[in-house]
Amino acid sequence: MKPITEDKIETFAIEVLQSMGWTYIHGLAIAPGAEQAERENFEQIVLVDRLRKSVSVLNPSIPHDAQEQAIQKVLRIYSPELLHNNETFHQLLVEQAK
Repeated sequence: MKPITEDKIETFAIEVLQSMGWTYIHGLAIAPGAEQAERENFEQIVLVDRLRKSVSVLNPSIPHDAQEQAIQKVLRIYSPELLHNNETFHQLLVEQAK
């Protein structure tokens, strides 16, 4: 039996997401310095322009200022503990960023 590698898991995950309708874009295509860069540097985790567009599309009835406040709440999540960050983000999604 062949060993399971990170590459195989990544390829499988990409295929599953594509089968669900998601579009795959290789990370280097949107990396800093790329023609269609979507982040200023590799420390920028959130693709802010995509987040803004999604918040606007999903919440058209919410005023722009309120949308921006919600985005800023998401961008300010920081803890040295990844689990805490994920829980906080999930809480904002489920309970809404009020």
